[in-house]
Amino acid sequence: MKRIYINGRFLTQPLSGMQRYAGEMVSAIDKLMTESAVFPADTQLEVLVPPVSYHDYGWKNIKVRQVGNLKGHPWEQINLAWAARDGILLNLTACGPLLHSNSVLALHDAAIFAHPEHFAPSYRLLHTFLRPRLARNAKRLVTISNFSKRELAHYCQVPESAFTIVGDSAEHITHEPSSTEILARHGLTKGAYALTVGNQSPNKNIALAINAFEKAAPKGWLLAVVGSGADKIFGNIATADKEAVKRLGRVSDAELKALYENAGLFLFPSRYEGFGVPPLEAMILGCPVLSSDASAMPEILADAAAYFKSDDVEDFAQQLTQLLTNSELRAAYVAKGYQRANSYSWQGGAKVMIDVLRPLLV
Repeated sequence: MKRIYINGRFLTQPLSGMQRYAGEMVSAIDKLMTESAVFPADTQLEVLVPPVSYHDYGWKNIKVRQVGNLKGHPWEQINLAWAARDGILLNLTACGPLLHSNSVLALHDAAIFAHPEHFAPSYRLLHTFLRPRLARNAKRLVTISNFSKRELAHYCQVPESAFTIVGDSAEHITHEPSSTEILARHGLTKGAYALTVGNQSPNKNIALAINAFEKAAPKGWLLAVVGSGADKIFGNIATADKEAVKRLGRVSDAELKALYENAGLFLFPSRYEGFGVPPLEAMILGCPVLSSDASAMPEILADAAAYFKSDDVEDFAQQLTQLLTNSELRAAYVAKGYQRANSYSWQGGAKVMIDVLRPLLV
């Protein structure tokens, strides 16, 4: 019996970018296993999770099993390493046990190295220690863009050729219902508000979006800000409220879908992204995008988005004015955006991930 174990700690964590990636990737692999024999017949896939409550995706071919008696990083380093000792271990969220070398590791970006000031000291210390060592120890490495590949190779001191690119997708948002009640609850009118999505970390640069919006927005337009802080990771960050700004905090996926579908423009001011899923979510739901030109964004969005110079509030405001006052230009970006977003799929990524895993079964 050949065994592939999947580090399932992500199933016990709040849903964010890496956790979404892991869940959707395993779901896509599970679906492919239903459709055809993607692994040798004697291969068993199993997700190992800590002994706490976890999110159940209802996979048909991939079992979930609770192991060990620890939690958090001690569970990962001790219980998981032992439980997965007789197989391949797939780590999808940039962390895993140092004592398990027969592993595939997904690293999403190098933000912890490139912008350590954006992270809380305890988180920074742990992950700047772990990630380079895990990268050099793994049998295979995966990342989500060419930009991340270059950055991670530099900071983790591994060759770029060690990485296989297995990107994200936005198609998960299309499967959600649309909960439009959130618009009335916050006084938002279809087509008369801009939207930005991101936790309140310095990297997401929400304050820049607020400042540019105040400079540029036509009368009657509002800015809806979705996302909350994550103090344990990013420290205590606060973004001041402004008159034209609606702070929505965390919202459900159904509410987020409604916000995308009814927004006149999506703003993505992030300083550093390995991929950037929110702009693709906006695009796939028919919302035009104005993004910073930083990091991976031009690679991922190509000509389907308008761009402003990263951290340049005046350029941001200028591009914002142009888009908010030109409905034909926004419509052109909607068409391009829809096509671009649909070029990424979880199933396509799962096929590449399977190609990464299969040779290790020999």
